[in-house]
Amino acid sequence: MNLAYLARGAASAERARARMLRSGYTVWGQKLWSEEEDLICRLFHPDYFALRQILCNRTERAIQARCRKLGLVRPRQSWEWLARQKLRKLYPEATYDELCAAFPDRDLQNIQAAARYYGFKRKKKPYKLTGVPALDAVRVRCYDVKINMRELDEDCRTKKYFQKRGCRTQYPNFRAINRAASYLGGYLDFHFPPET
Repeated sequence: MNLAYLARGAASAERARARMLRSGYTVWGQKLWSEEEDLICRLFHPDYFALRQILCNRTERAIQARCRKLGLVRPRQSWEWLARQKLRKLYPEATYDELCAAFPDRDLQNIQAAARYYGFKRKKKPYKLTGVPALDAVRVRCYDVKINMRELDEDCRTKKYFQKRGCRTQYPNFRAINRAASYLGGYLDFHFPPET
C-alpha cells in the first residue's frame, strides 16, 4: 500500500469535513445537527411528538437516531448465539431471579421479550392440590398428559366442574371425578379403614 495514497485520502477527508462545517450540510445534502437542536433533544427527549413539532425539518427516524447518538436512549442489545442458547436452556424452569442473575446486563422485560421473540416458553406450573385424594390424582394425571381443565370438562361432559368447583374441597362431585378417572384410563376406588 502506498503511503502517498493514504495521505491523499486523509487530506481529502479533512477538506470534506471543513467544507461541511462551512456550509452546514453533509456531502449528501443533509443538514448538520446544531448545538441548539442537540439541546432541544436533551430537554424534550422522551416526548417524540414534541420533538417532531419543534424540529419540523427533521424526520422521526433522524430524531431517534440523534437521541441514540447523544446517549439519551439505551443502546439496543443483540442476543448473540451463545446468549440465545443459554436463554433457551434456562427459561422454561428457572426463576426470574435466576434469569436476572444469568443475564446481569439485561432487565427482566428484555429477557421476557427475547424469549417471546425466539419462541421459548415457560414450563406450565402443576395444578393446585385440593386435599381430596381422588380429585388430586385426576389433576396430577391431567398435568402429566397435558390436558387442561377446560378440555377435561368438555370431554367428560361435567359442565365447568373442574374449571370452577374443582379447587373447592367442601363438596367434591364424585360422579364427575369418576367420569374423569375413567376418561383418563383409571378408576375410582375407596377403602374402609381396618377395624381395631
